[in-house]
Order: sequence, then structure tokens, then C-alpha cells
Amino acid sequence: MVRHLVTFTLEGFDSPTAAQSHLQKIKVALEALPTRIPALKAMRVHPNENPAEAVGFILEADLDTWQDLPLYAEHPEHQSVVKDLIAPYKKGRACVDFEI
Repeated sequence: MVRHLVTFTLEGFDSPTAAQSHLQKIKVALEALPTRIPALKAMRVHPNENPAEAVGFILEADLDTWQDLPLYAEHPEHQSVVKDLIAPYKKGRACVDFEI
């Protein structure tokens, strides 16, 4: 199994409350993807609860094989979430992929 971990730093929100509200939308949308993308076995999203840190959230995605990673990443449902909810606010991104 492959675990895909990604951290995102977001910016451009009018207030901390607006940021938290938007993070909840991201969480709901991403965590719904395993029902829509066969290659994706699990998705967990953890908004950062520490306001002193810049990272907005981390996602954990589980896939059976390395070949499943691009199937998930390039899937239209995933791309829609990225385009509509993440990209407009994305300041930074870091990723680590490894076998578990």
C-alpha cells in the first residue's frame, strides 16, 4: 500500500473564521473522493488546529499501488476539488509518498 501525505499552506482569507470555514469545505470534498475514485482506498484530511503554524492542512491518501497514484491525482473529481477549493488559496505544498 502507498501512503500519499501532502501539506498545504493557504492564504487570502478575510479572517480566521473564513479560513476555518473553507478548510471544512476542503475536508468534506476530499474525504468524499474514495467513493468516486476507485484507485483511492482512503482519504483523511486534518486541518491544522495550531494558529501559530503556517500549514493549513494535511491530507493522507491510501492507494494500493504506485500505479494508482496518477489515477487518483489526475482523476477529474480530484482535479475539480483542487481547482475550485485549493488552488485559489494555495501558497505552498509539500508531498511525501511511501509504502506502508
